[in-house]
Order: sequence, then C-alpha cells, then structure tokens
Amino acid sequence: MGGFSSIVPMAASALQTGQQISANQVRQQNAVAQTEAQRKADLAAVAAANAERDAKRAEELRIRKAQIRARQGASGIMAGGAGSASAVLAGYDTVAAREGARDDAKTARSRRQINQDADWRERSLLRSAQDDTVARLSAWFARRDGWGN
Repeated sequence: MGGFSSIVPMAASALQTGQQISANQVRQQNAVAQTEAQRKADLAAVAAANAERDAKRAEELRIRKAQIRARQGASGIMAGGAGSASAVLAGYDTVAAREGARDDAKTARSRRQINQDADWRERSLLRSAQDDTVARLSAWFARRDGWGN
C-alpha cells in the first residue's frame, strides 16, 4: 500500500496541473476568438466607411454633372454638341475616378493594418499560452523530482 499512497499526491498534482493548462488554453482560445471578432468588426467598419464615401462621391459627381449640364444648356453650349461640354464632364469623371482610387488605396492600407495587428495579437496570445503550458509542466516535473526543495 505504501507504493500506491506515494503516487496519489503525484497523480492529484498532475491532474491539477492538467486542469490549469486546459483552463488556460480555453482562456487563450476565447481571447483569440475575441481578437478575430474584433478584426471582423474593424474590417466591416472600414468597408462601411468606404461604401459611404463611394456613395457620397457618386452623388456629388451626379450633382456636379447635372449643374454643368444645366448651365451649359441654359447658355446654349450643348445645342451643337460642343466638345468643351463633354470635356468638362469627362474631367469630372476623371477627378472622381482618381478620388475613388485614392480612397481604395487608403481602405486597402487600413485593412492590411487591421489584419497585421490582429495576426500579431493572435500570435502573441498563442505564444503566451505555449509559454504558460511549458512553465506549468516544468514546475510540475520540478516538484515531482524534488528540484524545488
């Protein structure tokens, strides 16, 4: 019976260490899931802001073109299909396209930064979970082998 009684504390200690490791892994997985949820929310916010800017730009372009057409029509420029009227309208299109490309580049940079930050946080959380697991196992083996005394 003496051999069995010396294993019981060690088994209980191993069980407790295993439970602590498991609980820590669950906490880390929850933190990773929160990071992923935050990443998705941030990306959705960027996409929504980009869509809002696109819609606003399209509306402003539509209004500017309508105003130019109205002015040119009132002054008789459009009657003969003059090239200057279409050049002005094409210029507005070009400016709007340039602004759109600039906004798209800004959105891409924001998305890339959000993804990089989230990846870094996730790797950091996973590293800390691994470090915690190794530390707990090392401490358990040290206690088992009597190194901590």
